[in-house]
Amino acid sequence: MEKYSNRADLIAALSDDLTPVARVKPRDGMLLIVFATLAAALASIAIFEFWPGMLNGEASAFFWITNGLLAVLGSASMVGLVGGALPRVGTRGNAPFWSAAMLAVMPIAALITLLSVEAGHDHATSFADPAVSYWECAAYGLCASVLVGLAAIVWLRRGAPVSIERSAWLTGLSAGAFGSLAYGITCPLDGVGHVGIVHVAPVLISALVARIVVPPLIRW
Repeated sequence: MEKYSNRADLIAALSDDLTPVARVKPRDGMLLIVFATLAAALASIAIFEFWPGMLNGEASAFFWITNGLLAVLGSASMVGLVGGALPRVGTRGNAPFWSAAMLAVMPIAALITLLSVEAGHDHATSFADPAVSYWECAAYGLCASVLVGLAAIVWLRRGAPVSIERSAWLTGLSAGAFGSLAYGITCPLDGVGHVGIVHVAPVLISALVARIVVPPLIRW
């Protein structure tokens, strides 16, 4: 401190070696994640082909409800993790976790429906339905979620996330939801037992994996 005669000289000395950097904009993070989701969807279509049942009225209400909730959860988590990459004061919204709670209704409803069938009630599906045990869809959804998760990690590394654990959870939720959605547009299995369980499973798996894998990659 004694080296500088006044505060202005001290500030000038401290800032001599600083170089300007591009401002991190939340919009750029959202666009990056959306682009990764679209890329995952196009890759899924190229490999498995688009399911025309979405356009000709063949898709069930369970298909639309599940994929709609996946889109809501993915979007809420994306907004949360993009905002979390920019340090700030104040409370953070709980929209991603409320959205996850809403999505959790689907596997619960699916299990209740399956148990009701086994009890002798007349419903459209049962544990004997091959679609219920077709877990390849969960694996494909997880593969698609990897691309979305990588985009989220790239964005978080550009910023300065303060809550590392929260950012990790949000990365997993967003990647799992968008990944399952990206693959889901190719899947013709639209019963509640399938979409309500198999297509929701990637969200839980992705969130748990991200909680372990992501923190070391974004810590600064």
